[in-house]
Amino acid sequence: MRQGFIAAMLGVAALVSYSPAYAAKTAAGSEGPKIGVVDLQTVIGNSHRGQQANQALQAKVQELQAQANDKNSKRQALKDQLDKADPKSSGYVALQKQFQDADSEFTDFVQESRQLIEQRRQELLQPIQQELGKVLDQFAKDNRYDILLAKGSGALTNSDAYDVTTGVTEAMDKDWAALQKTAPAPTPAPAASTKGPAH
Repeated sequence: MRQGFIAAMLGVAALVSYSPAYAAKTAAGSEGPKIGVVDLQTVIGNSHRGQQANQALQAKVQELQAQANDKNSKRQALKDQLDKADPKSSGYVALQKQFQDADSEFTDFVQESRQLIEQRRQELLQPIQQELGKVLDQFAKDNRYDILLAKGSGALTNSDAYDVTTGVTEAMDKDWAALQKTAPAPTPAPAASTKGPAH
């Protein structure tokens, strides 16, 4: 799940920053551009924001998984009873209905849980994407980079001399301590429905 969460960040354009000043320098025939390469996956994975978001997502996944396991256990217990029951017995039809209801409830819960996880992932990802965009822009300006490229999205290099991933990660975490002192209490994620199917 962590890789799925981080991989979404790779939707950021390969050319994450391009300085207009470079066009002017090129036109003037001066030295070439200052280029940096950023591993966005590593920035998100190592940043405090990314780690916190991943922990929050994993907590939601575990919560829903526990509920799904409970519903599946009840469903399986009814299935075992149904398999052992005599189809001609007076209670067979009622037992069969109970299993069908439990089976439908489990299936509906799994589908709803997947939607809730994706919704939560998007909620956690959006502010990180916005913050990363600002950090990349400021990092390029502060360090006079003309071009920043996202590693794995068209940027191919064997030299670590161009890699600025550590610097971007540090910039991403620069305000973390102060942010934690002023951060409001987190809003609980929506819970999956525990209602059974209508009778």
